Amino acid sequence: MRYLKLAASVYLAVMAGWVIVHFFGHTFGEDHPEESVTEADERLATLDAFMALAFLVTSITAYQAVRQAAKQSPPAPGWFGSNLFFYFTVLVAIPFFANWFASMGHTDDGLLWIYVETLGPVTWGIQAVRLWRSARTAERVSA
Repeated sequence: MRYLKLAASVYLAVMAGWVIVHFFGHTFGEDHPEESVTEADERLATLDAFMALAFLVTSITAYQAVRQAAKQSPPAPGWFGSNLFFYFTVLVAIPFFANWFASMGHTDDGLLWIYVETLGPVTWGIQAVRLWRSARTAERVSA
């Protein structure tokens, strides 16, 4: 389980960095006239698929943290923070998936992409750190 958490942590950190670079390059950089529309669509489709996986990993691992904190009696001090983070992740994931499915029909909302591309990396970065610390703590406890 420890290695799975470490792998998920690295994946989420890489995704956060990739989307941040894409966001700044796409928002503030020059459009590439030499890139065809189909090449750009393929590149964005690939990024969207990896983003969907990152949202799923974040949501699942955040939910597991909520369930683990809820098992303790009395509730752990991190219980409220775990719940808050889980629901924040859901608030970012819902517009992503709605806009992603809408973009398949070419009716997506550009404003929602800005929302997702700024808050998505925040959630992935936070969860990457949480998973990394959790895996490192499990290593110290088992040793």
